[in-house]
Amino acid sequence: MIRPFNRTDLHTLHRMICETIEASYSGVYPPRAVGFFKEHHSERKIVERSSAGKILVLISERDDCILATGALIGSDITGVFVRHAHQRQGYGEAIMNRLEQMAKENGISKLTLSISLPSRQFYERLGYKVLDERVINVGEGEFLKYWSGEKALNPQSEHKVGMETVETVRTAKDIAELDELLWRVLWRPIGLPSDIRNNFSINGEKIELAVKEKGQIVGGLVAVWTSEKEIELRHLAVNPDCQREGIGQSLVAKLFSVASAKPLHRVHTIARNASVSFFRKIGFQTASGTPPEHPIFMKHGITFELMEKIVGQDGELDVAARRQLP
Repeated sequence: MIRPFNRTDLHTLHRMICETIEASYSGVYPPRAVGFFKEHHSERKIVERSSAGKILVLISERDDCILATGALIGSDITGVFVRHAHQRQGYGEAIMNRLEQMAKENGISKLTLSISLPSRQFYERLGYKVLDERVINVGEGEFLKYWSGEKALNPQSEHKVGMETVETVRTAKDIAELDELLWRVLWRPIGLPSDIRNNFSINGEKIELAVKEKGQIVGGLVAVWTSEKEIELRHLAVNPDCQREGIGQSLVAKLFSVASAKPLHRVHTIARNASVSFFRKIGFQTASGTPPEHPIFMKHGITFELMEKIVGQDGELDVAARRQLP
């Protein structure tokens, strides 16, 4: 649950931020830089931010523990932290999505922020441009390095993509373009070669879907029938510049629509930890079994979760499955 910060959260929030800084920044930054970060997010600074703008906290519904936080001060996002033990589970992205939505509602067209060394990949994945490098001398020969960053929101031109805009991939050109998109979004960031998809064996009837914008594929999905009543959703990617426009949801909705021609019972997928919240949002739940592990993915902080969505004969979720959804 995401809600506004209130003063009774102050001590708990400050403690979470300091523990996160210590766990995430020690070893990356020198000791005096770590101390600088803690002072920059002191209780006094938190109170000042709450007076100048809006601070959000993401609360665990199980024990009311603060798992993540972030603030919007004018057009600047600051103080974004996720409790160290709960990182790479979608909480940071959830906070950022809410902050960006608040900015759009306030008519803000461009957001700015500061990007620390450990957070660069996270912000780049969310579509933020890394600008100039900046350095703060924290004394005794130690320095704190970071980058400025920005993202254009274009609130006036933003549009939602509907299921009717999703196409079945048929031509060789579109297949090649889909391959390139999947590689650029899913595999290039972790150093895998451009032909890596050739190594993923797919036995069964494939379903390949795409969304185009100005003639270019900006979102794509690959699935395969693994049995008469089951589909595995293998790959799903959206161009970072076009995310949060409903493309991913529309691709999955189209998959269910196309598959409804057969007696589909179950769609399952192996979701990256950063995508788990997305799949839960559209009705998937955790499936039994042990997810795979791979050293290349683990090196980049990527783990996996087995997920599924059970479908009834009418194409809707079975009542029993619906009750189990979070």
